[in-house]
Amino acid sequence: MNYQTTTFQHIGAARLFAGSIRIDIKTMQAVISRSDIPRLVQRWPVNVYDISDVMKTAGQPEAVGRAWITRSGRAVMYLINGTRYFSPLSLIQGVLQGTRKYANVSVMGEMSGDNHSLSSPTGGEVPA
Repeated sequence: MNYQTTTFQHIGAARLFAGSIRIDIKTMQAVISRSDIPRLVQRWPVNVYDISDVMKTAGQPEAVGRAWITRSGRAVMYLINGTRYFSPLSLIQGVLQGTRKYANVSVMGEMSGDNHSLSSPTGGEVPA
């Protein structure tokens, strides 16, 4: 019998930077614009941009992804260049209110395996 487990791996941080949310992940720096933060908080999906594109295009970049608050209301999900990331909403709210320096950003992945043994999954992975 096969099973799938969703895992979360810490990969970066989201910080407040010049009024916008800067998302630092291992492969890039992305940003949610200052004008989109109120829309995000009101549960509207917003665009995510690559910071280097913002600088190169004089503020007219192409979006590299989207960000939104999950249906459960417990996380901010980012879809950037086809990869799903997330931050706990409570940490993002702390960043926006100035009570936290950053919010964790994690990548979501799926692990599958055969259920031939009776042992449960162990290690540093957290099943969702």
